[in-house]
Amino acid sequence: MSVERGPTWRQIPPLFRALGLWATIIQLVGYTTGLVFIHHTTGMTPPGVAEQYRGNDSTAVSDAAMKFAKSYAEMLNITHTHLLSMAVIFIVSGLAFALCQRPSLRWRKILLIEPFVALLVSFTSMWLMRYVDARFSWLLTLSSGLMAITFYVQSFFVLRELSSLSGAP
Repeated sequence: MSVERGPTWRQIPPLFRALGLWATIIQLVGYTTGLVFIHHTTGMTPPGVAEQYRGNDSTAVSDAAMKFAKSYAEMLNITHTHLLSMAVIFIVSGLAFALCQRPSLRWRKILLIEPFVALLVSFTSMWLMRYVDARFSWLLTLSSGLMAITFYVQSFFVLRELSSLSGAP
């Protein structure tokens, strides 16, 4: 093990590799369930996201459910719980990903840092969308989408490496 490179999954005892495998699988199921919920509530479109946080026109006649603007307290609660819990998700997935031999060190660094930057951009844009302009929903959608892609890419590399080592001593 080189000091610069650090340990890899190959050097980790099998019991901890099993833990990494199953933690990754459970995180994938949980994250995907969250995305299904977001799709259900917003349609995963910028206008749907804006409506979820800013509310919709209660005088409009439509089949859509009436949505009310999120209060300041609700915005604080959403931000607090999601920032903390998602940071933990990305710490766990990042640690597992850091133990992978691929992709290159440069790409691993980028893919380790990106979710944390995207978290800050996403929640900043959520507040700007709610209180400044609904068009910030585009930034929220883009940063959250990039965050999701990065999570799935990290998980792919972890699962690929751990599955290749399943029979290794």
